[in-house]
Amino acid sequence: MARIAVLDDNPSARLFAVACLKQSGHEILELEPTCLYSVLKALHESPVDVLVTDLIMPTCPGLTLIQACREDVHLKDLKILLLTAFGDLKLARFLQAQGNVHYLSKPVAPQALTECLNLFLQGDLDVDLGWSLDCQGVVAVVDDSQLSRRYHAACLRRSGYKPLEITPGDLTAVVSTLKEAPPDALLLDFLMPTFRGDALIRALRASDVPKLQKLPILLVTSHSPDDSVGFSLQGLRVEVFQKPVAAADLVDKVKEMILASHAH
Repeated sequence: MARIAVLDDNPSARLFAVACLKQSGHEILELEPTCLYSVLKALHESPVDVLVTDLIMPTCPGLTLIQACREDVHLKDLKILLLTAFGDLKLARFLQAQGNVHYLSKPVAPQALTECLNLFLQGDLDVDLGWSLDCQGVVAVVDDSQLSRRYHAACLRRSGYKPLEITPGDLTAVVSTLKEAPPDALLLDFLMPTFRGDALIRALRASDVPKLQKLPILLVTSHSPDDSVGFSLQGLRVEVFQKPVAAADLVDKVKEMILASHAH
């Protein structure tokens, strides 16, 4: 459990963030941005692990607050998570240079907010374009190997894609997850303990969700088509890469597949 300060001039936005983070077991300090001095005073009097703040606030601009924290000996290392509906790549680069600042684009899904915050607290979240205001797309990563999932997810994040890591426990559950939030592409292992990759592909192609029927799929596997396990991918519109895959090759193929799907 961590202590989190939530700052936003919109009461509804504050209430949303507070509810999400309380549900994850965090202790919340809710702040109203009346002025920069009052916010800094509150952070001094009640130290927190992370400050979650809006960007555009009339009486306490987010960028001014971030710079003030970085110039304050007691707040210079404070983790800051910025939630904003405004911004571009230039802003993302500026925030990246501040150190210990991360950002999510509004509207933010509850799961994305809590996941991002928890990774930030653990020190496992690099500030990169995969979560940024310039995100290139969402790519689901389904693999029973945690090492492979994290490697592929890291490659995607660094190149501006947001990975959605899915542990393949049950075929029906994975299909349901993809239906709830259809990604822009799918990175998929072939041999997994409870089902094979081609089974998931066929389920998606037979789905009643149009985006999943045409979803770009890249099968990344250590098995070749000549192996005894066999591949049943004919007519399923799937690309195949052999493990291990170089990061640049992986990202280039994902980019090519997403662009091709948008062109049709």
